[in-house]
Amino acid sequence: MSIGSDLWFAASVIPRHEKSVQRILDYKGYKTSVPLRKCSHTRRCGSKWESENPLISGYVFVAGDPQNPFRIVSTPGVLQIIGATSGASAIPADQIEALERIAASPLPIAECNYLRAGQVVQLIGGPLKGVQGTVIRESKATRFVVSLELLRRSITVEIESDWAVPLQYPYAGGSTRAVLRRDEKAHRGKIL
Repeated sequence: MSIGSDLWFAASVIPRHEKSVQRILDYKGYKTSVPLRKCSHTRRCGSKWESENPLISGYVFVAGDPQNPFRIVSTPGVLQIIGATSGASAIPADQIEALERIAASPLPIAECNYLRAGQVVQLIGGPLKGVQGTVIRESKATRFVVSLELLRRSITVEIESDWAVPLQYPYAGGSTRAVLRRDEKAHRGKIL
């Protein structure tokens, strides 16, 4: 899916109505995004089944005109457009694209607490190559976190530590990159 440079907004929807609201908004001509992840379930009798659940539940992302939100808000299932009281706040297109790419990747995905502080990295390998986010270390794994600041929600995915390259901005005009070291045991379990 090509996200483009459109302005994206988060529409808060009735719980478990994300897919139906997306279909209605698509029918109205809006460009929408509901990143889905596959979930496996087991019934009491032992049979298994799979479903697709939203990566960020309770929201549909919509590209549209923030000055005329009536057609979005009047959609059945939409509660409100998230943002400041004076109007809707835009979500950067690269954050929507990062969510879409994470949902499409075969990597294990989990929701985590919203993180603000930490080392900003760009992935240089794997299925999420080029995506920027935050890296944290746990006891045996390196996890990559993408945060939506407006919603205060984060998604985490397990990655190989050599896929991440820290981004440092010492000057306003450019960036300096340094390679993430694998043997930083002192930082395990902490935000880098």
